[in-house]
Amino acid sequence: MLQIILAILAFGVLVIVHEFGHFITAKRGGVQVNEFWIGMGPTILKHEHKGTLYCLKLLPFGGACVMEGEDGESENEHAFGKAKLPRRMLIVCAGALMNFLVGFLIVLAVMQPNGPNGGYIVSTIASVDPASTAAGDLKAGDEILKIDGYHILVRSDFETALSRSGSATHKVTVRREGEKVTLPSVKLEATVTDANGNKRIGITFAELPDSLGMHLSMSVRTAVNYARLVWSSVGMLVSGQVGVDQLSGPVGVAEVMADTAKYSMISFFQLVAFISINLGVMNLLPLPALDGGRLVFLIIEGIRRKPVPPRYEGYVHAAGLILLLMLMVYVTGQDVLRIFMRSN
Repeated sequence: MLQIILAILAFGVLVIVHEFGHFITAKRGGVQVNEFWIGMGPTILKHEHKGTLYCLKLLPFGGACVMEGEDGESENEHAFGKAKLPRRMLIVCAGALMNFLVGFLIVLAVMQPNGPNGGYIVSTIASVDPASTAAGDLKAGDEILKIDGYHILVRSDFETALSRSGSATHKVTVRREGEKVTLPSVKLEATVTDANGNKRIGITFAELPDSLGMHLSMSVRTAVNYARLVWSSVGMLVSGQVGVDQLSGPVGVAEVMADTAKYSMISFFQLVAFISINLGVMNLLPLPALDGGRLVFLIIEGIRRKPVPPRYEGYVHAAGLILLLMLMVYVTGQDVLRIFMRSN
């Protein structure tokens, strides 16, 4: 139960962080914020300060930043629509940017060396077994940059890149003696038997000592990798490689977070960081009712030199919100069904 509560609170905090990004940039930009909620559902406490009604809601997840003229016309000089276009773009993007920032800071805080000697395993090759199928192409000192066009940011990307292809032969780009070298046909097959009798590719990766610079570099690479994984997942969903029935809503996410908390708090916070960056990426998708959809209309305004009539924009966002709510109901139902089936 403690892990479930922790998961719900963590998820709620990430949503509040997102809304706070909108709130603080709006306030700093002179835009009137009418209401700022923490939580959802019935109001428990409320307090008005400098024209903003602050509300604490019953359910410990969710939140909202309600700005004057955000979804319609307003004659108030401090309305959202009266702010300059770059300022409005920043306000719209600020929620996602806060999620990216918080996700990165969590990664920075919990990142730990993963090497046996207290350092970080990187994508630079330490040695290649002479019996490896890659021995004729790769050599010690090569830093693997790309495999079949997939950028290698962290060590685990090596296996991820291989799993994306059905072939044993890959196009590999390395940095060798300071220069980029593209190797068009590198065989990467598990044909080398190790001391435990397991089949390996036969490549050993280097371990670099832990330092402030290395820690920062690995944290940045990991955060960027999280964002890329989310984007790749969206691409798989659009292409049909992943079905809608495989998506998870808040219930499924909370369950995974609770299970992870039972296993390891470090893993739990890594998951929280991933979800925070996930929220940032998803909110910037150019879909109606999301921040990315609002940003599209602002970009159109910049191109046309005049805004799209609020009424028409409102119709688009309303339709998008209805579809989004329908999707949320569906995936939440799928989550509950999966939990029920496992419990029986």
